[in-house]
Amino acid sequence: MSGERLHNMKSVELRTGLSADVIRVWERRYAAVTPERSGNQRRLYSEEEVERLTLLARLTQSGLAISQIAILPLEKLRAMQKTCAASGTAGVPAPLRSSTVNVSPQELVQSGLSAIRRYDMMELEKILDRGMVGLGYSGLQEKLLIPLLRAIGDAWAKGDLTAAHEHGATATFKDYLARNLRAMAPSENSPRLLVTTPAGQLHEMGAAIAASLARKSGWQVTYLGPSLPAEEIVSAAMANQFRAVALSIIYPEDDPELPAQLLRLRHLLPAEIPIIAGGRAVASYRAALDQIGALILTEMSDFARVLEEIRADGASKIPVPGLAG
Repeated sequence: MSGERLHNMKSVELRTGLSADVIRVWERRYAAVTPERSGNQRRLYSEEEVERLTLLARLTQSGLAISQIAILPLEKLRAMQKTCAASGTAGVPAPLRSSTVNVSPQELVQSGLSAIRRYDMMELEKILDRGMVGLGYSGLQEKLLIPLLRAIGDAWAKGDLTAAHEHGATATFKDYLARNLRAMAPSENSPRLLVTTPAGQLHEMGAAIAASLARKSGWQVTYLGPSLPAEEIVSAAMANQFRAVALSIIYPEDDPELPAQLLRLRHLLPAEIPIIAGGRAVASYRAALDQIGALILTEMSDFARVLEEIRADGASKIPVPGLAG
């Protein structure tokens, strides 16, 4: 590709109609393209790769499965596009037709539960890929991962799933998010966010999801895992000029020690560093969260907006209508 004009991701998105999330999945899982890298590790695509992605986008919209066509030669893709343009999917071999077109998030959640029950983590990854392609990165988490985690928790509480099922699914989710997280490189001047769960909160998937969404929103994210005492959270936050601290609070919902941990965290943390709190158990600790002035998320979809307000204002007292009410 030496000497050839190369295109950045934003340009490729505009020309192909594909989102950056879909392009990354097609590159990572299906080897559809192999872009060069700039000095700061940004992807750069050749004119031929842009054409490949454009053809692949059109062919998958016609009902073809990306897994079957991703590595076909460019000439073959051009010929297939001409056939599809002339007759839709007529004449296209049946095995190439996608079975994932128009699959709803609810169907993906049920398919994911079925894969988890069989301990089929390879199939679970494929379902996550389908969600990524069909829903985008944020949609994958808000419409598939979060509902799937709730379904896993409900099934575990009823005895329909074991701890082994839950651990296997969690490991798969964390690995999947980590791989996609590495593909998103914020600038060195981006604000820093610390993400963790407070002491006693052992379920960390909510925090992992929050970390990946923040990274997608352009933040430099440090994810410290679950169950950190207030003093350790403050020590980490003070070490590297963090703009905000995000806490995931999911389980248990009746920890008598947690309110004191939250109060101590606010006491030790500099006043200019806001605390964001989200998760299905935040309502159980509402009094303490209100007392420390936490920005309470009732929906993960509000997270990006809160981060943008913090980024713009750089202050701890930020009005967040609708989040705490």
